[in-house]
Amino acid sequence: MDTVREVAEEGKRLIDLAWLGELTRDDAVHRFVQVGDGMICSVTAGEIIDDGVRWLDANATRLQILGWCALLELPLLGGFAVLSLALGDYVATLLALALLGGMQFAHRKLIPHPVPIRRARRVRS
Repeated sequence: MDTVREVAEEGKRLIDLAWLGELTRDDAVHRFVQVGDGMICSVTAGEIIDDGVRWLDANATRLQILGWCALLELPLLGGFAVLSLALGDYVATLLALALLGGMQFAHRKLIPHPVPIRRARRVRS
C-alpha cells in the first residue's frame, strides 16, 4: 500500500470484516499493521479497530432502518403523489408530498453523528 488513503480504506474494510465476525480482532489488527507497513503501530491499530466496531454496533439498527426507509419512501410516496395528481385529487397530492418532505427531514436527523475525535492540546512555549 502506498498512500494513507489506501491504508484507511483497507482499515475500513478490516473493521467491517471484524464486525461481521469474518475476522477476529487480533487478525484484523495484524493485517492492519501489515498493510500500514510502518505507518501504524499495533496499539493504534487495535484502538482504531475497536472504535470502528463499537461505532458499527451502536449505529447498526439505525442504519438498517434508515436504509429500508430510503429505499421504500420515494417509490411509495412519489407513486401516491403521481397517482393522486393523475386522478385530480390535489389534497392527496399535497399530503403525499408533505409526508415525503417530512421523511426526508427525519432522515437528516437520523443519520448517525460522526465519532468525535480528540485533538491534541497545543502547548504554548
